[in-house]
Amino acid sequence: MPKNTGWDTRRPWGNWRPPKVPDGPPPVWSERLVVAGAAALYVGLMLAFEVYAFAEVTFESWAPSDGPGGGLLALPFSMCCGVPVALWVNLAVVLPVVWAARRASGRLHGRDAWWWVPAIAVVPACLITVVVAVTLRPGPGTLALTWLAGEALIAGPGLLAREAGLHGRRLHPRIFGYGAVAVAVVFGIGMTAFRIGLLTEYHPPQVNAALLAGTWADGHGGTLSLNADGSARAEGLTDHESAYADNADADRAKYRCTGPGTWVYEPGEATTWDQRLNVSIERCGFDDFNEFVDSGWLISGTPEHPKLVRLYGDLDAPGVYTLTR
Repeated sequence: MPKNTGWDTRRPWGNWRPPKVPDGPPPVWSERLVVAGAAALYVGLMLAFEVYAFAEVTFESWAPSDGPGGGLLALPFSMCCGVPVALWVNLAVVLPVVWAARRASGRLHGRDAWWWVPAIAVVPACLITVVVAVTLRPGPGTLALTWLAGEALIAGPGLLAREAGLHGRRLHPRIFGYGAVAVAVVFGIGMTAFRIGLLTEYHPPQVNAALLAGTWADGHGGTLSLNADGSARAEGLTDHESAYADNADADRAKYRCTGPGTWVYEPGEATTWDQRLNVSIERCGFDDFNEFVDSGWLISGTPEHPKLVRLYGDLDAPGVYTLTR
């Protein structure tokens, strides 16, 4: 009896057989899942950046923000750092969540259930929230938004990566296509919210010399007294600029200063952003009347609770010294 060699004479191409395709979804770290997860995460980061650009306009600040238009113009340039960051976070966080969800779902249900991805994503989202709470100490509302953003930015790309692994060979172009539409929709919604008054752009309160007269404190024992006759006096005020120049801790007593001086209020020409409080206290190193020094105290806060803000250090990333009444 002749030996079966597997040669099929009925096929013109001989005994060639197509390679077997393994059953089930591809490995979590396959090319398809890596690309889909990174693409979805990049789109999510861009949407989060756009939403933050809208929200930033409403935040109390010492300087006007670039606004949503500036944020939108920055989106194309974000690919330089956004794509590598999305790829790294996808490999370090998103795909491990997909892998853990696949393992847990298989062991407990015997099948790959999609809802395990957002369930597992709760763990890293909570860890991110804890880190933000410890380092920045924001309020409860900010922590809630941090957790929600973390959950969305992990679970969303994870679900799309899972979908690409199961049957989404053409999912990658759709992620970027739908992402571009989402960016346009978010921009339209944000501009409409400002136009109809649901969101309001922040502006410093309008003040005058009479309102500024009084005692202002830094919350750490330092005060600045502004008298109605134009005289001023510092008591334990901190000279951050000198500490920054010495690369030293500004809390040291060496950089606390006390002495008399003068002050004057400048209302500015166009908007409340142009307001300045010029103070000259020799012992504190404050000489805002020097025409060669672009300094002075900025006005911030609200009409009910105005603040005096002085910048120091690096002009590109300055420190902020704040006094409240």
